[in-house]
Amino acid sequence: MSGLVVSLFTAMVAMAGLAFDGSRLIAAHAKISDHAANAARLAAQEVIDIRLDNERIDPHAGNVAARRYLDRHGLSGLVRIEGLRVTVSIEQSVPMTLLAVVGVSQRIVASTREVEIVDE
Repeated sequence: MSGLVVSLFTAMVAMAGLAFDGSRLIAAHAKISDHAANAARLAAQEVIDIRLDNERIDPHAGNVAARRYLDRHGLSGLVRIEGLRVTVSIEQSVPMTLLAVVGVSQRIVASTREVEIVDE
């Protein structure tokens, strides 16, 4: 009988953990996804050589703009600039609260967002 109670209690804690910590993971993913998109948009504003008909994003200035934004929000990530395209990737560790009871102490959430300048 006590084994059944322990099993049911463990199952209930795991289900509550999935609901609570799962929602925290979704919120963290949405947050870093927004930050990755914002950093990419800032980098994409550093367009050069427009008058030379050779538009491109300045790799140095774009990288600085994106990293400044990420630093301001306590994040780090990978910034790639190729021609008129900027890609920002962010990973963040999210500590688990209830799932830590069943051995899951943290999860990694990641997001990659891309911005491409279109000249029409």
